[in-house]
Amino acid sequence: PSNETLQVEYTAIEPGKRMVGKFPYQKTFANPVGLYQGGFLSAAIDEVLGPLSYISAGVPCMTLSLNVTFLKAFPESMGHVTIEGTVLQKTKSLLFMRAEVRSPTGDLIAHAESH
Repeated sequence: PSNETLQVEYTAIEPGKRMVGKFPYQKTFANPVGLYQGGFLSAAIDEVLGPLSYISAGVPCMTLSLNVTFLKAFPESMGHVTIEGTVLQKTKSLLFMRAEVRSPTGDLIAHAESH
């Protein structure tokens, strides 16, 4: 249900390597000044990294850490963002992953690291 709520459209899936999702701006997730709220953008990042971890490991995984750095705002005028998650390294018991959130013009909006 979370991917339906966030209205993600997965545009690329490479098991064990990367996954890309497109997320539209939704007023439901806006803060009082009309910008997409950071917690919901973090949830969108997890909506890419979570499925990527599952298809990469072949079993359900639990996120140990998700560290997000916000660089720019996500206003309604942007329309949508694209989130690309990549697997940096896979060990016996851990996946090290990174995500980049980009505007339609390619500007880096946020990035994250996850284990």
